[in-house]
Amino acid sequence: MSRNIACPHCGEEENLAGRPGPDGILIICEACGASFPRDAAVSCATCGGTDLVQRPRALTQFSRGTQLSITSWNQALLCSSCDAAMVARSSEGKPIPPHYQPAAAFKRDPESPDDTQIIPR
Repeated sequence: MSRNIACPHCGEEENLAGRPGPDGILIICEACGASFPRDAAVSCATCGGTDLVQRPRALTQFSRGTQLSITSWNQALLCSSCDAAMVARSSEGKPIPPHYQPAAAFKRDPESPDDTQIIPR
């Protein structure tokens, strides 16, 4: 599963370099010069919680006209509190919509409601 890695000091996401170290990969920010471990504990981008679960998400595309086909699967990282509705949905065996942006991976404004519509309910 791919991850978005950003420098915890300046927020840089592009100019990052990695090198092997005794405790794993060490990331060096070429913008500010800070270094940090790549394999640090993963936390929710919205609330900072560490109770995260991985759930499968289907990636789809229209193959013929209006025929929607599953082309591949990836693992979505969901926060048990911020993405509670989607965790419950996936626990029932229902798929995570391909357009859903998990709060664990993308910082969400707590004041704005989640406008993901899933039809039929």
